[in-house]
Amino acid sequence: MSLITATTPTNLRKNLFNVLEDVTEANTEVIITLKSGKNAVLISEDELNSYREMAHLMSTKANRDRLNESITQLENGGGTVRELIEEDADVKSMV
Repeated sequence: MSLITATTPTNLRKNLFNVLEDVTEANTEVIITLKSGKNAVLISEDELNSYREMAHLMSTKANRDRLNESITQLENGGGTVRELIEEDADVKSMV
């Protein structure tokens, strides 16, 4: 879960490097409050990609239904825990 902070354009300009570091390293979301009331939000590229992926996954009813069914199965004790197997260097070079 990311932190949400708010700032003004003036404060953003004064602290741009630190704000960008917080956004990219700590996944902080920064709301830039404008006098017009139409605010902007600064997020990391990783966070944006995550939102886009979620939007894609939820874009069709079939996907939503399948995801909800899977969540319900997990909540009811379904699913299998498996250990990850690291690829052998020789196998990797063949791919």
